[in-house]
Formats: sequence, C-alpha cells, structure tokens
Amino acid sequence: MKLKKVLALALSAVLCISAVGCSSSNSGDDKVIKVGATLVPGGELLEELEPLIEKKGYKLEVTIFDDYVLPNEALNNKEIDANLFQHKPYLDEAVKTKGYEIMAGSKLYVCPAVLYSHKVNSIEELKKGDKIAISNNPSAGSKCLKYLQDLGLIKVKDSDIVGVKDIVENPKGLEFVELDVAQIPAALEDVTAGFVDTTFAIPAGLNADEDGIYTAPVNDEYANLLAYRSEDKDSDKIKVLEEVLTSDECRELIKEKYKGAVIPVF
Repeated sequence: MKLKKVLALALSAVLCISAVGCSSSNSGDDKVIKVGATLVPGGELLEELEPLIEKKGYKLEVTIFDDYVLPNEALNNKEIDANLFQHKPYLDEAVKTKGYEIMAGSKLYVCPAVLYSHKVNSIEELKKGDKIAISNNPSAGSKCLKYLQDLGLIKVKDSDIVGVKDIVENPKGLEFVELDVAQIPAALEDVTAGFVDTTFAIPAGLNADEDGIYTAPVNDEYANLLAYRSEDKDSDKIKVLEEVLTSDECRELIKEKYKGAVIPVF
C-alpha cells in the first residue's frame, strides 16, 4: 500500500512537471508581442494602440529605449519581436555594419528634421565660425549635412552617405560638432544650432515653432518604420502589428496627438 502511494506521488510529480513544462512553452508567451521603441513617438503610440492589439487576441509589452543602438541589438538577440524607432537608411547601415538579420516593415510616420537654436532666430543669422551640432551616426549625420546643402550653406560630395570630411565647400566656415543625438538638446547652450530628433526634442521641451530655425521637407525615405527579424516576416505577431500600426485609428491618433510634429505616411 505504501509502495502504491509512493508510486502515485511520483507519477503525480512527473505529471505536474510535464504540465508546467507544457504550460511554460505555451504559457501565453506566443500571445505576447514584445516591441522596443523610444518613448516619443513610438512608445506613446504603442501604449495608446494597445486596446486594438488586445482585440486581436494579443497582449502588448513595450520596452522603452533611450538610445538608437540597443533596440536593434535586442531585436537581433530575440529579446523583443519588433522595434519602432528608425528609418530605412539607419536600418540599412546597422544591418551592413553589424550583420543583423533584420528587415524593414511598413513605413509609418515622418518626424521632420528641425534645426533648433537658442542663439539665432533664422538661418540668415548664421555667421562665420558658428557651430552646428549634428548626429554622430553616419546615416543621421549625412541627412543633416544634406539638408544644409539644400539650404546653400555647404556643398558635399555626391554620395549616399556623407560625413563632415566630405564637405567640399563651406563659405561661412561653419564648424560641425558631432554628438550622440541624445546629447544635442543640452548642447544647444554651447553651439549655435543643432539638429534634434523629435524623440529627444519633445521631452527636452523644445518647440519647433518657437525654437526651430529650419524644418526639413517631409521625405518618406526617412520615415520611421516597423522592423523585425527576417525569419518572422510572416508571423501572426508581425501581421497584427502591421495591421494596427497602419490602421485609420493610428493615422488619426498621430495627427491629433502631434499636430504636425509627426506626420503619418501610410
């Protein structure tokens, strides 16, 4: 009798372990969509769109990053299912240099580049030796330099990606300070002007109408997009994210919330 009890307990324990194992692998993890984003605007949008994702049978888990490097690392390492913070030139550069197996999904919105200044009120006021802060990321910095070329302030070599070393004409003798984009808002006290992404401009209290001296034209080449691992392109999680992020509800939310500081392109 005692032996039967012991065997019964042992069998029960095995069944419990087996059940826990099955429960763990199907614990709802496959119904949780993990997305990495910067707080503004990606994180804010995802938070407000969470009810739409839940209606499709999934729970949303958002991880907020305060830089532009870790979201792709986390995605490539399978810590998250997708991320929302970058444009395609940035993603292409990351894939090229890091070997990530990450691909671009739908283009979602553009955050127009703004040149901010606390010291001058217009581009025309820039003078010889003034310092301009730009991103030290190759693709983002290249974008800044090309905007300045469009303004007639400098001329750069004809290349997809250009850096300060590629400036061939600089009639005003402008000096360029390359910084991590997160540092540029604080650096506006030390430079004449600087390009600040919407992601960091809004939390820093910068207002494009009051502090901006130039806003770049909308170009969907630099639209923020949903990115995910190439192997997951046909997964249900990615399909749900794509559907929600390109929905009419998302478009109207962007227009109402950001009043032109963020522009939907889908």
